[in-house]
This record gives sequence, C-alpha cells and structure tokens, in this order.
Amino acid sequence: MSQSVLYFLLVCLSFRAFAQEQTDEYSFFVAGHTYGAPGVDNVGFHPPFKEMFPYIQGRSEIEFGVLNGDIVSPFPIAQDWDEIDADIELLGLPVYFAVGNHDMENRPLFEARYGDTFYDFTYNNDLFIMLDPNIDGWSITGDQLFYLESVVNEQSPLVENIFVFFHQILWREPDFFNHIFWNSDAGRIDPVNFWSAVMPIFSPLPNKVTMMAGDLGAPWSTIVSYDRYHNIELIATGMGRDIGDNFIVVNVETDKSVNYDLICMGETDTDCLGELTDYLTVDILTSLSEQVNVSANFISPNPADRYISVSAREKSILRIFDISGNVVIDARINELSEYRIDVSHLQSGIYVAKLQGKSQTSTQKLML
Repeated sequence: MSQSVLYFLLVCLSFRAFAQEQTDEYSFFVAGHTYGAPGVDNVGFHPPFKEMFPYIQGRSEIEFGVLNGDIVSPFPIAQDWDEIDADIELLGLPVYFAVGNHDMENRPLFEARYGDTFYDFTYNNDLFIMLDPNIDGWSITGDQLFYLESVVNEQSPLVENIFVFFHQILWREPDFFNHIFWNSDAGRIDPVNFWSAVMPIFSPLPNKVTMMAGDLGAPWSTIVSYDRYHNIELIATGMGRDIGDNFIVVNVETDKSVNYDLICMGETDTDCLGELTDYLTVDILTSLSEQVNVSANFISPNPADRYISVSAREKSILRIFDISGNVVIDARINELSEYRIDVSHLQSGIYVAKLQGKSQTSTQKLML
C-alpha cells in the first residue's frame, strides 16, 4: 500500500471516529469532474481546482469534501490514483468519493484501493449517502437499492438533513429537466429507475434532502444547475470547461438550515457566477399550486395500486399531475364523501394530487 493511499484511509477513518462529536455549524465542498477537460490527462486534479486549495484551506469551517465522480481521466491506472491521493494529502482534508463512469473503467483497481462504491456516514446528525449508478446502466437496483432503502428507513428518523451524491444527473429525462445538458450519457440504459424507485424513497420524508451530481464541465454542458422537487433540492456541478468552472460549498447552519456558495474558479472573484439559487429553473411544488396545504391527506390508500379514494368536504375539482406537471386525471367531485377513481392505467411513480374547492386548495403527494 502506497504512503499516499495509507494517508487517505487514515484521514477518513479518523474523520468517521470524531464525526458524531461535532455540534457546531459546518461546511463541506462538492466538486465534480475533477480530472478536468475531456481528453486531457492531468497530473492529479484539474489545475484550476488545485489552485483553489488555499481558498478551501482558508475557510476553517470546511470540514471535508466530496468528489462527485470522474475524479480521474478515462482508463485509469494506479499512477492516476497515486496522483489524486497526493493532491488530497496536499489539501489536508478528508475527502469522500462518489464514483463516475471514468473512475469505474477500472473497477477492480478502485475497489482494491478504496473499498465499496456505495456507502454512507453521519456527521453532525446529518446523513451522507454515496451511490454508484455505474453498476446497472444508471439505475439503482439489486443490493444497492436494498441498501439504500434500508439505510434511509433506519437513519431518516434519527437525522436531520440527508445528502445524496452520485456522478450522473439521474433526474434528467428527455421530457423532464431537459434544460440540463450533461457531459455524457455514457453507459445509460433506458429506462432509468430514478423516478420510479429512488425518488419514492426520499420524497415522503420530512427531512430536507439534497441530491448532488457531478457530470457537468465540458464546453457543451450546462455550467451549473439547481432545481427543487418538494423536499428535495437537485444540484449539478462540474469543471473542465475553463470559463464557468465551479464547485460548491455547502453550509449547514446551527439551526440545520442549508445554504450554498457557488464558487467560481479561474477568476479573481469567486462569486463571478452569482448565487446558486439564481439558476433555479424547476420548482415543482410552487408550480403546481400557489396556495398549498401539504398536511392534508385526502387520498387513500397511499401508495396505491389500482384505485384511490378521495375524501372531499365540499364540491371540488381533483387534478393529478405527473412529474412533468402534466394533468393525467381531471375529475369533478360532487359527492361530499369518498369518491373512487381508477388509477390502474397510470405508470408507477410519484404524482401530485391537487384538490381545489371553493374555500380551500390542498395538495398531496401520491405514490403508485
């Protein structure tokens, strides 16, 4: 085992040992596509990112970092990872890996050095989950899906914020979130089960959930993206395009609220890209209803299979929206009791039901 690998492992182990003892506000950085521009084989990290090390080190509240995939250039060998480990040693902070497709072009090498490619840890009463979409064509299936369901079920009642990391921008579909231009769809096999299997694990939770991807940075890709889907924030970042290169510092305050610093690289002004929230494009909750009573439960059963029953206190209009905001059911409810609706023709997934009466409008998440 090389000295740099040993350093990396010792830093991470010591970090896990003291993680639960921290009680103050803290920050961490998230950097995607850190090997740099497509087709370039740098020695270690993208040089403009290494130039940001003094900035990161100068912010004492930054406790650790997450590298969100494509850490090394394509077809990595041991020397590539040795160079990354040396840069991490230079940075002097614990760093966690969420692997990208290039990192996994030599999976045995990575696993021999660093171990599992999907795992979790807790820090300051927040849960961090690293996923590996490279195992099954961008879908989270089999043992990894079982693991994800188990850790969320076990840990979500015990923690406050949940952070989920993966390289590929899994939430983008041809007709949904298509404002995002990723670096590559390499390895993607349709259908991807993000909306049918992964989102239903997180969307019913009371926790604030942040999902972060790292496959931006090529000259043809989006600079950065930020969207919201109910309790979930969807963020993608990356570097390698020179103009517009960025990474993100996530700040968790003492009240457990979360905010973000979008760090512009290659410029004297780290704020040159503005605020991350300036890039908000999709906000599903507010786009479906302006006056929302999210605590209302007027549909049962939920999750549902073939039929749902709707309870209304007044004559109302029921509309059910799919994740793209399209109306898939539009019904008038004139009976002031339970009203049964056939939903067997709808695909499995997450929907939003909106019940609009004369005196009140309510919405409820519906899982089929």
